[in-house]
Amino acid sequence: MNNDAFDGQILAEKLSKLNNSQQSIESLSRWCISHRKKARQIVETWDRLFNSSQREQRVSFLYLANDILQNSRRKGSEFVNEFWKVLPASLRLVYENGDELGKKAVTRLVGIWEERKVFGSRGQSLKDVMLSQNPSSALLSNGKSSNPIKIVKRDAHSVRIKLAVGGLPEKILTAFQSVLDENVNEESALSKCHTAVSHVSKIVEDIENASSQGIGVLLV
Repeated sequence: MNNDAFDGQILAEKLSKLNNSQQSIESLSRWCISHRKKARQIVETWDRLFNSSQREQRVSFLYLANDILQNSRRKGSEFVNEFWKVLPASLRLVYENGDELGKKAVTRLVGIWEERKVFGSRGQSLKDVMLSQNPSSALLSNGKSSNPIKIVKRDAHSVRIKLAVGGLPEKILTAFQSVLDENVNEESALSKCHTAVSHVSKIVEDIENASSQGIGVLLV
């Protein structure tokens, strides 16, 4: 099974049949990890089907994410980086709208990730978001934030800003990453590069707006 070529439709079918059994979760986890070079597409599909799945199946999706995260870290950080973009919103959805089983599962998983530092120093941020202690965090942007530049320090002479996770800079990297993908479509890649250029222009515009207020801008 590990030698199968990656196919997004096959992944979607496998996810639709996912259940809470150890065999179901571990089998699909191994398949995903064997295609870790496609981590972005895998996690995007995971996120899309998670949000369209029935409430009782979402815990299975979280268990699958956990298995992938735990068993892929030694091979690379592809899945850690991709799941970091979508898990906060997914965890909150289950924690706020799920049953007691779902809430306990979320609390347990976040505790494990924090204890084992699956996301490095970001574990506490994940807990804060899950418990709504810091709902305005850039962590919640999930690639949809209207303002990808977050002010983290302000003084009389400068504004220190931080580029939000999943914001425009992330989109730029994603666009250019397509150039490195296997079997890349030249027309599609060119279109994405044009999109990336427009993202750069938007960032420059935001920075110029801050500067026009007589404030220096430092990127961190």
